[in-house]
Amino acid sequence: MAVAVFCNVCFREPCKPTPRFSLTSCGHVICEICLQKGKKDECLICRTPCRTLFLSKQTNPDIQSLFMGIDTLCKKYSKEITQISEFQEKHRKHLLAYHRQKTVKLEESLKKVTQQMHQIQ
Repeated sequence: MAVAVFCNVCFREPCKPTPRFSLTSCGHVICEICLQKGKKDECLICRTPCRTLFLSKQTNPDIQSLFMGIDTLCKKYSKEITQISEFQEKHRKHLLAYHRQKTVKLEESLKKVTQQMHQIQ
């Protein structure tokens, strides 16, 4: 379930015809009507200097994800997380195999040197 979008000033929800909604850099959602009532580059909620970004279907996916339900986000990223995990595991196994092989060679060298020392004595 997606997060309900509403104006943090007037609590208007999107409907048709709908004013556009903006996300402020300080994390507030404000409808176009309320945005026009405020000062330029100042948040109507917390009164801090801010930038605004109109929300639309073309909005950056990272911003859109703020409004997705957690269940949807989990499904979306589970495949990516699995791929990353498998990639990292493959490289860990490759490194482990290298170190095991190196250890075997060092043990063989140690065994040879030990035998040579016993022969010398």
